[in-house]
Amino acid sequence: MCERSPNPRGWAMVALLVLITRGALPAAAQSGPWLGLQLPPGPGDPHAPPVQIPEGLSPPPASGSEGAAPALQGERIRRDLERIIGFSIESREAGDRMWGRITGRPALQRTAEWVAQRFREIGLEEVEVQTYDSTEEMWWASDWEVRVIGNEIYGPGSGDILLESALPTSGSEVAGAIDAPLVHAGIVGEEPDPSVDVRGKAAVQLLRPERGAFSARGGTVAAAQALFERGAVAVINAIEQPGNMHVRDFGNCGGTCFNVGGGDAAFLMGLLERAAAAGLPEPRLHLALETETLTNLRGQNAVGKIRGDSDEIVIVNAHADGWFDAAGDNGDGLAVLIALAAFFAEPPNRPARTLVFVASGGHHSRGMNGPTHFVRMNPDIGERTRIVVNLEHVAQLALDTRSARFQPTEQPMSFGISNQAPYLIEVASRARERSGMRLNPTFPATVPGDLGGYAPLGVPRVQAIHAGPLYHTSGDVLETISIPGLERAARFFADFIAEVARAPGDALDP
Repeated sequence: MCERSPNPRGWAMVALLVLITRGALPAAAQSGPWLGLQLPPGPGDPHAPPVQIPEGLSPPPASGSEGAAPALQGERIRRDLERIIGFSIESREAGDRMWGRITGRPALQRTAEWVAQRFREIGLEEVEVQTYDSTEEMWWASDWEVRVIGNEIYGPGSGDILLESALPTSGSEVAGAIDAPLVHAGIVGEEPDPSVDVRGKAAVQLLRPERGAFSARGGTVAAAQALFERGAVAVINAIEQPGNMHVRDFGNCGGTCFNVGGGDAAFLMGLLERAAAAGLPEPRLHLALETETLTNLRGQNAVGKIRGDSDEIVIVNAHADGWFDAAGDNGDGLAVLIALAAFFAEPPNRPARTLVFVASGGHHSRGMNGPTHFVRMNPDIGERTRIVVNLEHVAQLALDTRSARFQPTEQPMSFGISNQAPYLIEVASRARERSGMRLNPTFPATVPGDLGGYAPLGVPRVQAIHAGPLYHTSGDVLETISIPGLERAARFFADFIAEVARAPGDALDP
């Protein structure tokens, strides 16, 4: 095995690989193992940001924070967030290669039980963990390996290279192992070159997502399916992003697919281009994957209630599950949900309508969507619900993928209002001005994600959400969450919920 670079996470190394690939370094730098390429960096600490956050970088404090209610203060919310992330870390420490608060697995159950206990400590009523059965089986990867096979023709000392960021996409299967030549199949979003022979080969397609992997989801899957139709035996999604993150996305691509992070992607692309330029044979890749089908799975929703002056209900939801550490998807939303429960549980803040808080499971697991099961299991609550508020991805630092630098502000968020009621737009606008929460200027009608499970209620649904560069990646860690942003989000939703809880029904849904 070749010795690895001492800089395990730096985006600067990825830039160096690009320079080498483009021939910008002198010929002397191109000698040595693997055609002189810098070796891939490995994953480094999987609980650390993908690139270094400069010391002291922080968004400005929430406006008026000195007078904020204790329950809504950012540092207090962060303490709950740290414990929430801890359940994911425990999953990895228990041996889960695909770790996180995943519904149907022990970490999510422990998270739901902990949230229920926090609800009881806060003083919510009728607190329970509602358990439900999955309606589908789950594909599960338990072990895998993606390795470039060493060969001295690429330079003395060119030993096997393990691509440590590699992650199989859902639905992938390998019978035994795959050893196949590697071929550069093009860039997702550009017209494919039909002259490239992918038959019997592992086709590498390069992704250059404008924001996060989410923005490239549809095109990546379609391009992979086309490569399998042309005879590829595997597809490697080489994702040009900072660091060398695990990326969980692009499922059911029509065959055996693996994602690799930015550092491994740069090594693969450099190797393929240099080998072709030197007239050398295509490098070979070894793939191994062990999967199982999980059945009889159970999900959990943690539920608590604050009685208002009316039996009419406002549901406040945040999903508790997430891939990897899942600090921003959706640990921050869940921590703010707990803060809101603590705020409204205080007698001076008693709401006009009854509030039902739901820490839902199954957002990332087919057949176990928590809101869908909550609606089915609680028809009495559904009949009295007048609006649903969802908290999803509310306080992550903005990451500029071009410079690979975090910014002293939060990721911009979309605030969706399903029925576009003028009153709800007005309330959200006022709450945004008072809190300084970084919401986009206009509020669309689209409300993707968990709110789909509440659609059968036929009531207005609103939420804040974003899908930035760290969406569904191992880089979604505690240090990437803005503490002032947590407070901004808590104050925004406290204002918004208090107003809609006392608003006339025809204002909420004209």
